[in-house]
Amino acid sequence: MKRKKYWFLFAILLLSLSSLSPSFDFTHNTRREPPGDEPIPPQQRPDIPDRDLGPVKVGVQLNGDEMRQLKAINERFKEETGAEIEIVPLETNEEQLESFLLQMTLGEGPDVLLMDTHYIKALAMNGYLLPIDASQAVMPGGDTLSGLLPPLQWNGYQWGMPFDIDPYVMTWQAKEKDGTVFKMPESRKAWQEFFELHKETPVISFDPNDPYAFGAAVHLLEGDPSKPEQEVLDMLIHNRKQMMETNQVEEDTPRNTEEPSSPSSGKGEAPVVIEPYSSFSDKDTEGLSLALAMGKTHLNTPVVRTRSFAVAAHTESPALAMKWITYMTDKDIQHEWSKDVGTLPVVSELYVTGAALRDRGIWQKAAVPAQVLLSRNEAAALEFGDAEGFLTYSESARRLLLGEMTREEYMRLYRSDQHE
Repeated sequence: MKRKKYWFLFAILLLSLSSLSPSFDFTHNTRREPPGDEPIPPQQRPDIPDRDLGPVKVGVQLNGDEMRQLKAINERFKEETGAEIEIVPLETNEEQLESFLLQMTLGEGPDVLLMDTHYIKALAMNGYLLPIDASQAVMPGGDTLSGLLPPLQWNGYQWGMPFDIDPYVMTWQAKEKDGTVFKMPESRKAWQEFFELHKETPVISFDPNDPYAFGAAVHLLEGDPSKPEQEVLDMLIHNRKQMMETNQVEEDTPRNTEEPSSPSSGKGEAPVVIEPYSSFSDKDTEGLSLALAMGKTHLNTPVVRTRSFAVAAHTESPALAMKWITYMTDKDIQHEWSKDVGTLPVVSELYVTGAALRDRGIWQKAAVPAQVLLSRNEAAALEFGDAEGFLTYSESARRLLLGEMTREEYMRLYRSDQHE
């Protein structure tokens, strides 16, 4: 008799539990606290209806041409799904970072982010992102270059999805003006000797406002892009000084209007130029030798700018957000984006079947080597060994080259416990 009573009470208990609403979610918060040191289960969301049509706002770090191209692809997604997706520009420079983080904290920022991969882990560690594997959506195919994933992983989960890559390339004239063959130095000592031989003119030309170009120059001079050594910094400081003096002389020198202007007509033209791969989409490389801008000391860690998608923790449409990301990282869209914009895809297969993307002599010499390296290694991390250090790295590199920061002040940023 007692056993029957127990079974009856147990049945009532099961009935009570099953009557609870399945959509009642104790864990859903507008702002998530960052996970602890130990891996935790992904936050669960209520069941999302299959016809969730947004709205979803996508904040992107793109130039004008890239923005137009992404909006064109987005229009197709909207037509196919009926979803409401808005793409807006995203600024995360030092001046606007505080405003951006405040928006994210208040749940007023974009639902999806497309930004430099360096920012993703820092945002995740501060609780601003939703783990990709917690979005209750189908993941894209697992054909992504494996070296692109570790910078997006933290605490046992992946927090972003790679979108495109832009390795840094060096070019040089195969023959110098006197007809001699230019031989690229192959060690730091050889570079120091080369700088001494050309101490009155610049040796390497690159944009001082581009932290990746700076990192590639460090790499080429056999330095560590993450924490540049003193000897390498000395060469780059001298190089920038010569570049500025050369530019000033050229500005002050009257130009013969009968002579056509040419980038190579400057007396102090640097023999080596470092630029992103994407910049060659509309350039003629005839007569130029080119290769990835890197030395041999850190051969397995090339300098590559990578952009990734991430889903904001405050979004109310995580499934739709991930559906959009899945669409944008599809193999066909990747091929289209690379062909139109000039960056490289993150899908391994396209390096085998998509050689026609940008093959103007640069594909085999730069794109394929970058793919091979990133298939098994991570790109150089430009952050001074700090997950939140990319902005500091960028700003300090610019200030160093412009003479607004000394070498000692620069090195102190990552050697605070050492005496210079």
